[in-house]
Amino acid sequence: MQSLEVASHCLLMPGVIRLSKLNLLFGMNGSGKTRLFHLLTCMTSPQLLMDAAGPNYPADLTCEITWFDPALRRATVEVRGEALEYHVDARRVPLPPRPYRVWSFGTRNQGFAVDLSTIGGIADFLDIDPWAARTVVRSLPDLLPDLISGVTVSDKGAVDISSVRGWRAADRRHEFKFYVLAAFAELQARSEPTILVLDEPFNFMHPPMEREVLDLFERSHWTFQVILATFSPRAYDRRHQGWSVTVLMPADGRKSRISQEDDDVEAINKAPEGESWEEINRKLGPNYRGL
Repeated sequence: MQSLEVASHCLLMPGVIRLSKLNLLFGMNGSGKTRLFHLLTCMTSPQLLMDAAGPNYPADLTCEITWFDPALRRATVEVRGEALEYHVDARRVPLPPRPYRVWSFGTRNQGFAVDLSTIGGIADFLDIDPWAARTVVRSLPDLLPDLISGVTVSDKGAVDISSVRGWRAADRRHEFKFYVLAAFAELQARSEPTILVLDEPFNFMHPPMEREVLDLFERSHWTFQVILATFSPRAYDRRHQGWSVTVLMPADGRKSRISQEDDDVEAINKAPEGESWEEINRKLGPNYRGL
C-alpha cells in the first residue's frame, strides 16, 4: 500500500499518509487512530467501516487509497449515510476490491490475552483455522533460525519451542506472540499483499524486549508491511531507521490533523510533561493548522 488520502471525515481533517514498508503512528487517545484503521481495512472489511457510524460519528466520508499491482492503482471509497461506494481507477465497482489484506492486533483485542501454548490458542490468537496455525508454528525455525531452533507439537496440540537464546517464562509469553505474528504475516504475504497493524502492542513490556521486537520487524527479508501505533519512546527513536512516521494532532474541535511534517514529529517528543496536545499544536502556529 502506498498512500491513504482523507478528503472528508468526521474525525480527521483532510490529509495524506504516505506509507513505506515500516510505519509508525502516534496519536493520543481519541485522536482518531481507530477510525484511521477502519479506513485501512475498508477495502477488505467494509463492515468495520459501516459499523463505526453512529449518532456521534455520522457516516459521511471520502478517502482514496493507492497501491502497486504492480503499476499504481487507485480506489476511492465514499460513504453517504448507509450507502457505500467504491471506484477503482475511476470506474465504479459493485464490491470492494481486495488489493491487500489487513491483520490488526492490539492490547485491547482479546487475542493478546489467549494462551499460545497450544495450536488451538494460536489459532484463536490469529483468527485462523487450526491447520493453518499448525503450519505457522512449524515455519518458525525456518523463518527465524537465529531465535528458534525447533518446534514440536504433541498429539493433543501442545506446542513446545526450543529457543536459541533460552527464554525466561515471562519473556517467552510476551515475545513469542510477536514471532508468531511475524511468521503468520510473512506466510500470508506470499499469497496476497499483507499489512500487519499493531495497536499499542508494548503495554507491560520492558524496554529491552521492546527493542528486540522492533529489531524483529526491521528484518529486511520480510515482505509484509507493518503499521505500529504506539507511544513507546523506543519506537520513536527508530524513526530514522527506515520507519515512516505519522502523527494525529487535535486541530479543529474534535477533529485531528494528519501530519508527517518534521516539526510535528519532533513536537510529540519535546513536549514537557503535562502539556496537552492542544497546547503543542497552538505553539506550532497557524502554518500547521491544516493540509
